[in-house]
Amino acid sequence: MNLFYRGVGRYAGGVSRVDDLMKRMRERGWKPGGPAGEDEVARIEREFDVTFPADYRAFLVAAGGGDTTAPEAFTGLLPVKILSLFNRSYRIPWNFPGLFAIGNDGFLVYVIDFRGSSPVIASIGMSSSVWEDVVTETDTFVEWLERRIP
Repeated sequence: MNLFYRGVGRYAGGVSRVDDLMKRMRERGWKPGGPAGEDEVARIEREFDVTFPADYRAFLVAAGGGDTTAPEAFTGLLPVKILSLFNRSYRIPWNFPGLFAIGNDGFLVYVIDFRGSSPVIASIGMSSSVWEDVVTETDTFVEWLERRIP
């Protein structure tokens, strides 16, 4: 199943907001993990048969997902270099088809939920085993990110 979504419509404005949000994050002590190559992001998309929303993809390309030693408000974002490992280790896409983990805070995992007509950002407990535990956080990645900036 290809969980394809092209970055149009409500995501189009989100891409331009990514730079502004990252600037605000840096002002509050966040450290980007270094840009990720388009090919690196595309490899993960192929590996998991997904196409990331344009705003999240822009974030990965610009910041590589972030540094794991960032201040607490931003530690939930997984660096691009461990996205594949995290999703495979915790079997997120296999236990919950249509979900792809992008971050975590303790035992709470943040995911892109591709099951609907447009992907949304959701959360689920790391030890969850039922779909009822999946909670929609926001409609877009930039909305989710904006809520996390103190």
